Amino acid sequence: MAWKICLFILLAVSCWHGRVLTSSTFETIQKSIRQLEADFKANMSDVAKGEAVFTNMLISNLWSQTSDRRILIAQIISKYLEMLNNLTNSTNTPKHVVDLKEALEVYKIDYSDSLKRASDLIQLAKLPMSDYKIQRKAASEMYSVLQQVKIEENKRKRRRRRQNPRNQKRHIPSFIG
Repeated sequence: MAWKICLFILLAVSCWHGRVLTSSTFETIQKSIRQLEADFKANMSDVAKGEAVFTNMLISNLWSQTSDRRILIAQIISKYLEMLNNLTNSTNTPKHVVDLKEALEVYKIDYSDSLKRASDLIQLAKLPMSDYKIQRKAASEMYSVLQQVKIEENKRKRRRRRQNPRNQKRHIPSFIG
């Protein structure tokens, strides 16, 4: 199951960037993921218990926009790289781990802008809003932030009007001559 998830992510990333995996590359990645799955004994019954690690997020409607999915996939790629880096700390790193790591490194470069966005969101979530100095700074920025919210709302309303033909004013030709 784990290799299918990894393979799905690698294929999704490839398709979004217009890359076509050759059958030999595809088979190499699939074989490497199967070997990694065997290393982790991922076919054991206890692995199937509980929720999936990544696939629930990929399936979720919360991540349906392309830019949002790029952020999610960038984070997943970085987590896979973190996992593989933990395996490569030893001197005898298996070839299949090195192959997967190299493939993910390429995708990490392609998704670096999305990874930066994700790290900005993480940094924002970690802001200590109980800190008085941060509260003061936030208060001084509130008007600017709310102006940006208003701009985004206006854009959204305009987009909605353009997409909904009922809200468009009809042009009725004048036959007065």
